[in-house]
Amino acid sequence: MMNFHTPRAAIMMVFAAFGAAVGCWAGAIPDVIAAAGIDSFDLGLGFTLNSLAGVSAMALGGMIGRRFSNRSVMLAVLPVLALDIILLLVAAAPWLFFASLAVYGAVLGFLDLAMNAEASAIEHDMRRPIFTTFHGSVSIAVALFAIASSFVSTMAGTFAASLLGVIVVSLAWLMVYVSVPARVITPGKAGGLSNLPSKLPLIIMGLAIGLSVAGETSSLYWSAKLLNDQAPELAAIAGLGAAFFGACNALVRFRGDRLRTRYGEIPLMLGSLMLSAAGFIVLGLSHSFAVNVMAFASVGFGLAILCPCLFNLAASQVPANRAAGLSFVALIAGPLRIMAPWIFGWAATTRSTSFAFGLCAVLMVVAFGLILTLQSASQSARTEAV
Repeated sequence: MMNFHTPRAAIMMVFAAFGAAVGCWAGAIPDVIAAAGIDSFDLGLGFTLNSLAGVSAMALGGMIGRRFSNRSVMLAVLPVLALDIILLLVAAAPWLFFASLAVYGAVLGFLDLAMNAEASAIEHDMRRPIFTTFHGSVSIAVALFAIASSFVSTMAGTFAASLLGVIVVSLAWLMVYVSVPARVITPGKAGGLSNLPSKLPLIIMGLAIGLSVAGETSSLYWSAKLLNDQAPELAAIAGLGAAFFGACNALVRFRGDRLRTRYGEIPLMLGSLMLSAAGFIVLGLSHSFAVNVMAFASVGFGLAILCPCLFNLAASQVPANRAAGLSFVALIAGPLRIMAPWIFGWAATTRSTSFAFGLCAVLMVVAFGLILTLQSASQSARTEAV
């Protein structure tokens, strides 16, 4: 049983707060865009701005990691996240919507980097695989808060829905303040990437992360729009797509550390991409509410293990400053993450949301090839080391 006064429990709660923030936003999207006067193309532009802000924040992670501890970053950004959840969900004008969505991306970018760096360090301290369990906390929170937010925002308004996320974020801040110590900071070049023999594995990881995150964000942020378009009479449960995606993510991630130990990370990632590609193909072809909810579940199963494995591999490349490894792959993933929402929004507007989801299957095929390349690059690096 987990001790709730440990750094591990506190970081688990931070991951849950991250998921709660994402879930609240994902479930309330139809109501928010209606209040702000936003169409599908504008929503795509907003997500592009959101991605640009998030990537910019994560790209600064290596520099920040040489000056501030993960604890300091989390304590600084969690209160801003709580406030921005409210502003984003109650946005009644396009300017407030776009501004809040940009801040939301930046804050989540800083939080993403700090919490993953700390989680990787905790796994190293404990000397056993626990990293994907942290990501399982994100997934289950996304699932619960997406469906809760879609219901509450429809029945009681988006402000009430935002308070669901604020409660969890506030609890996470308190647990970090009480239970997470500040780690020793490694300054200068010793905390950077200059000592790596090759950055090629990190580059490949970054590209694969960009494609995976593009698939994840599309599933989370456009699922309610797709389901609402296909069955407007079921608007109160349009969050089911994101909920099933998150729940299936959680089921795999809470077992993911055992799977990593048993099968290895590369085979798991290849299998996950095959399953997610199949789910996206169904979303591209089906017009059934129920079938598409199941397809989002398939994508959730498929993408569950990919980002946790890649994040952990990237962080472990630079043990003196794990945020630097994560920051580098975030920078490489940046262009893909930035352009994907705009392209998705364009495809959804000019063709259909279903068609845009079908395009995501192509991204998964490309990512499959990248993981195969990573396997070859890793084998070559081990051979050279010997």
